[in-house]
Amino acid sequence: MKANRFFCSAVAPVWSMLVVLFMLLLTGGLAAQTTYRLSPGNPGTLKVVGTSDLQDWSMTSGEAVSQGEFLFTPNHQLSGVAGFSFSLKAASLKGPVKAMNRKAHKALNAKKHPYILFTLHKAEVREGKNNKHQIKGTGSLSINGITQTVSLELLAEVHPDRSLTLTGTKNLTFTHFLMQPPSFMGGVMQAGNDITVEIALTFSPAAPQQIVGQ
Repeated sequence: MKANRFFCSAVAPVWSMLVVLFMLLLTGGLAAQTTYRLSPGNPGTLKVVGTSDLQDWSMTSGEAVSQGEFLFTPNHQLSGVAGFSFSLKAASLKGPVKAMNRKAHKALNAKKHPYILFTLHKAEVREGKNNKHQIKGTGSLSINGITQTVSLELLAEVHPDRSLTLTGTKNLTFTHFLMQPPSFMGGVMQAGNDITVEIALTFSPAAPQQIVGQ
């Protein structure tokens, strides 16, 4: 009799867990994780917008490399982000004036630290309307070889073809990453310390990788 009671007490938690999992499956509560990469041919852009004592300036790149692990409910609603990262060659940021590009790349220390890197630590997804969701997260941003923890707010829109667009802005400063704001035209135009990063990236589900030998 004691053995039976011991067996029942040991099995009960496992049985309860199985029941909960079964109910979650019935109600669509389990999320599937899908790997996303930037869409070929239409990856989107990262744009840096700054100010100066004469006029605003901007530099844009369409050469980011990024991957995310996104969680979806069975009815294809975004429910979480398990991982996200991107890298960008600092020298790929370019504006219309070559001389300004050289000055900005020098300020970014692009030769010694060629990549701008971001790795997500954690994120919270808030479901919105029309397949648009708010993502609030924190992660590590590295510029000029200096890594800082930053917060990030993005809008994620899931499209009918299951592609996903992330948009948002992030305010930063040169000095936060130990950089000197660049000057242009022999010092006639001095850039301000504040910059805004505008994010507009489009992702698609990653294609399965071919296993060698198959």
